[in-house]
This record gives sequence, C-alpha cells and structure tokens, in this order.
Amino acid sequence: MKMLLIVFRESMAEQIHALLKEYEVTGYSELHNVSGKGETGSTVQFALSAGANRMILAALPEQVAFRLIDVFTRYRTEHMAQKNEGVFPLHVFVLPCEQVV
Repeated sequence: MKMLLIVFRESMAEQIHALLKEYEVTGYSELHNVSGKGETGSTVQFALSAGANRMILAALPEQVAFRLIDVFTRYRTEHMAQKNEGVFPLHVFVLPCEQVV
C-alpha cells in the first residue's frame, strides 16, 4: 500500500474530489484549513478562504496510487500551462503505508 498526501487550495476542492471519484477512491481523510508556506507563498489563516489549503490522506493499493499520481501530474501540468505560471497550488506526496491495526 501507499499513502498519498494531497495538498491543494480550498478553491480546487471540487475538481480534486471529482478526480478521486472518477478513480473510485472512496476512503480518505480530509483536513480543512491547513496552513503553511511553500513555493506558492503563505496560505491564508482563516477558515473557508479560497486561499486556505486542504489536505487529503488516502491509503491505496500501489497500482491505484500510481495511477492517481499520473492523473494529478497531468492535471497540474495542464493547469500550469493554461495559466502560464511556474507554480500551481497542488502537491502530491507518496509514502509507504502499512496497516498495523
């Protein structure tokens, strides 16, 4: 198994959920109003702002995880090209995952 950690702007939630649904990801944990600082700058510190981040953690079989990584890579690349910007507020990390309980 792999754990995908997906960090994205609040304003992108609908599109991210649509991708998860399309690839039949039905189980995940979601954290709202995640603050931080990175290549796209600092996130806004108050709830329900379009500039706030969300984070999704999804434990997935390896094949599903790598399919989603490919999908998110294409999504990010396409949107960066459309906006002609060097940064885009979507990051996906993969971690080894083993259920112990």
